[in-house]
Amino acid sequence: MLGVLMYGLLYVGLNFFRLIGWWRWRIEGTSNLPPRQSGGMIIVMNHINWVDIPAVGALLPFAYRLSWLAKIEVFDNPATRWFFQNMQVIPIKRGRRDVAALDASVEALRAGAVLLIFPEGHRSRDGVLKPGRGGAVRMAMKSGVPIVPLAITGTEHGLRGAFLREPLTIRIGEPYTITPTENGKIPTDIMDHLTTDMMLRIAGMLPEAYRGAYAQLPSEGPRAS
Repeated sequence: MLGVLMYGLLYVGLNFFRLIGWWRWRIEGTSNLPPRQSGGMIIVMNHINWVDIPAVGALLPFAYRLSWLAKIEVFDNPATRWFFQNMQVIPIKRGRRDVAALDASVEALRAGAVLLIFPEGHRSRDGVLKPGRGGAVRMAMKSGVPIVPLAITGTEHGLRGAFLREPLTIRIGEPYTITPTENGKIPTDIMDHLTTDMMLRIAGMLPEAYRGAYAQLPSEGPRAS
């Protein structure tokens, strides 16, 4: 209950600046969001700046309250640990495959969470899309929830850009699902194709100059439905 209240206060506060016309934030494609009552979902999005998280949290309908992954170091401080735990943030050890974080994420998704994943693994800072990783694909296969691709532009200058009224846009693509394999294992070539497909869905909603590693790649091989 406390976490919902905290999220709600942040949601109202952020949207105040947008609704009075100061922050030029907008969102496109909300009709693509799966019905909230249908269960959990994974939102995959490019990552430019730390402002991306509050921006997408503010622009999505409140019913789609976000959970996300954060490096485990931010949980070392008791104050930040209390905040992030109440905000339904899942700790992850970066730079390695963290099985505990994967299992916690899958459990949260099966319980109905809306989990935000940045498949690049870190911020680009310049907005140019970096190569993606397959963690979201594994979570989708294990949990059975849909993946919803998002693309964000306009956060290169962080909070300073917001107060300078620089435009920020989030685009929501069509959700899709990935069929689990029979034995639960994913061959490397299949994982590579599914990860590339996921990143191409994000890249396709970005301006051409920001598509980076996915500017001219065709979507080949197995494609999720």
